[in-house]
Amino acid sequence: MKTAGWLLPAILTLAGCATSGTGQHNGQTLSQALSPLGSAPALAGASTGLIVRDAGTGKVLYQTHSDLRMVPASNMKLLTSVAAFGILGPDYRFETRLLTPGRQHGDRLQGDIYLQGSGDPTLQPADLDAFAAQLAQQGIRQINGRLLLDDSAFDSVPFGQGWSWDDELFAFAAPISALNYTFGPEGDINVVRLDVRPGASKSSPALIAVYPATTGVTLVNNTTTGDATALSVNRRAGSNQIVVSGTIAAQSETWSRQVTVDDPAQTLGVLLSAALKQHGITLHGGIAKATAPANATVLASKTSAPLSQLAVTFLKLSNNSYGEILTKAMGRQARGKGDWESGLLTLHQYLRQQGINTDALRQVDGSGLSRMNQVTPEQLASVLLVARKQPWFNAWHNALPVAGEPGLMVGGTLRNRMINTPAAGRAYAKTGSLTGVSSISGYVDSATGRPLVFSMISNNYLVPGAQIKALEDKMVVTLASCDASVVCR
Repeated sequence: MKTAGWLLPAILTLAGCATSGTGQHNGQTLSQALSPLGSAPALAGASTGLIVRDAGTGKVLYQTHSDLRMVPASNMKLLTSVAAFGILGPDYRFETRLLTPGRQHGDRLQGDIYLQGSGDPTLQPADLDAFAAQLAQQGIRQINGRLLLDDSAFDSVPFGQGWSWDDELFAFAAPISALNYTFGPEGDINVVRLDVRPGASKSSPALIAVYPATTGVTLVNNTTTGDATALSVNRRAGSNQIVVSGTIAAQSETWSRQVTVDDPAQTLGVLLSAALKQHGITLHGGIAKATAPANATVLASKTSAPLSQLAVTFLKLSNNSYGEILTKAMGRQARGKGDWESGLLTLHQYLRQQGINTDALRQVDGSGLSRMNQVTPEQLASVLLVARKQPWFNAWHNALPVAGEPGLMVGGTLRNRMINTPAAGRAYAKTGSLTGVSSISGYVDSATGRPLVFSMISNNYLVPGAQIKALEDKMVVTLASCDASVVCR
């Protein structure tokens, strides 16, 4: 299979459209308009596949190497999200509960309390504070028992298959648990934020604050205040000991970084214990992990927004953690096991029922972070066509990034792309990026409103990713400039 250029005469399925119109493409056919992309110097030696289909009929309008399996990066989220809507439903919600098998006697709760999670990626420290407040409102001042963390809804494997060990520090590769927490607008889970400020004088240590404030994290401050800012952060493997090293300029603004925690459930336990203390409740036992008994009584609970809303964070912001949590949630609901194996089996069973040959692709996680994933542009386009036939399509479609639309929760990863072009506000697509990997798949209306589906994946290029993104944008803008006969102006 040739990859350093496109064998257009052999693989185009659309040719000879009547010419019409004026403008950049001067009445070219789709094949004439798109063929220069394949010979772009940025793609020399790379692997690239592209397909364009009529969204209404499914007819292939253009394709080149569309059956070439490649690493899709975050375009894998299309498979995960479509299956999640189909299996869990757009109204699916996660629930976190505080339970006890004990009994209250006056201001004392005699027995353990359990914090039980189901994977909610939107649980915040404020929700834990609300749990503690509800106990205080019930008159509880002492708990003669332990705080037990029930994360049994999911297995104990925190990372996806094939994830890079050196990504573990970063929010995009955060560990996954049935007990998660978040506090940022982009939905990053299971992280703490370090705020570093200059010390009182030169050579003095920097001042470091952790949010959310928690004794579950140990800071090692190896910093000094100096003339320039050159800071580094490292979390020692298998622990929550975070080492901050380097210098910060004396006149510097606050320097902030997010760092993942090692054991999200344990961190939640520490945060809840602190919240109980803040509300005047004494916990006499320690913190451990255990599964709540079936006869436990609910003391407080929090329910997430429905999947239709969670999908906005998942797709527009390309939040990896949501993909892994949804994968395990699908496995738990369909097979009673909240693990990747059960989730992926459930996901692929659903896609097969929709006519997608999952034996011809490889998926090992829900987000696309793993380089072990393999999928073709044709398969991604087929998934997009399947989605259009579903009763929940509008809710799912609205969660996709929108080209050239400002606002993080509207344009998402496409908010700064294709601005002031025919594709702006009309192209809804999922992007994907890893080093040497770029992808974009989605929908766009032609100049006369003809709905089109497209998918483009590029692997193994050596140029900066921005050059490949520019080619992707050119492709989508070309489609948006075509008329009803797919003649491009």
